[in-house]
Amino acid sequence: MRISPSLQSSLLLVSCLIALLGYWGWLLYRLLGPQLTQELPDLGSLAGYLLGLFVLLLGIWLLAYLSYRFTFRQWMHQPEKRLYYWCWLCFLAWLLFEVLQWRTDQEPAFVDENILVTLLLTGLVILYGFVADSLQSKRQQQRLIQQKTEAELTALKAQINPHFLFNALNTIYNEAQQSENQSIADLIEQLASIMRFTLQESTRSLISVEQEFKFLEKYLALQRARLPKLNKLHVHTHLDWDGQPAQLPPLLLIPFIENMFQYGVSLEHPATLELDVRVENRQLDLRVFNTIGVATVGKNGSGTGIKNARQRLALLYPDRHELRVEQSTQFFLVTLRIDL
Repeated sequence: MRISPSLQSSLLLVSCLIALLGYWGWLLYRLLGPQLTQELPDLGSLAGYLLGLFVLLLGIWLLAYLSYRFTFRQWMHQPEKRLYYWCWLCFLAWLLFEVLQWRTDQEPAFVDENILVTLLLTGLVILYGFVADSLQSKRQQQRLIQQKTEAELTALKAQINPHFLFNALNTIYNEAQQSENQSIADLIEQLASIMRFTLQESTRSLISVEQEFKFLEKYLALQRARLPKLNKLHVHTHLDWDGQPAQLPPLLLIPFIENMFQYGVSLEHPATLELDVRVENRQLDLRVFNTIGVATVGKNGSGTGIKNARQRLALLYPDRHELRVEQSTQFFLVTLRIDL
């Protein structure tokens, strides 16, 4: 029977604890053995001491874990809230000291010893937090690498002879130019650029804001071309970049924009689609708004792309982004801020 890695880790931890407690018990037996008699109460005292030591170690671990889970992860990753974590540690140190003082009946002779033990326990809590956070970051990085590899494999499977596809598009483009249909030729060129970007640039971990904006502009141009000219259909888009060097993962914003066109366009009812993307001082702000028509309310699959984008943002910018999604029966609104 194959043992899972998590069970192996648990067995290893239990073995280490048993070995440590057994070693300490053996040392205590050598120290106290000559003084022990055959009376059972003495053996019971030794067992009680070892049990108390085990409970103490378990309590320290539990305290460190809870402190990491509910304070370190909540406050240490946000610069404006880190002070809260250190204030919590001060309160925890005071609480531990008072517990130790109560345990020693408030004897003044034990004050220095209790202060030393309090500092030691607080240091263990701090050390546990940083070590656990480092391991968590490594696990998230490995998960991101795994997802990137899976995405690349998926993209490779989708590349069914892309050279043939590009050659075919070039042939259609040349035919459109020879027929003096420049608008069709421009659309074909934009489509070829989008596909080339999707197949080539998407394999990179980061691209410049300028490259991402060029891709979005071509995508928006194709979407505008396919939409009918209706007075009740209003599409407003704005892309602005301050020119400062900044990078972001490719195709990070497109799910929100695709969702807007997929579920916001209505040919029977008034519809409004608004897109605003700004990059200033290495901070990206995105706002996507669209009304929801009656015909699009029952569509299946809405939100799948945004769900994937949310997971991707959590891995890429765990403490450097803020995503809000508001939805009602009449509108859908997405706001996103990223510190690049």
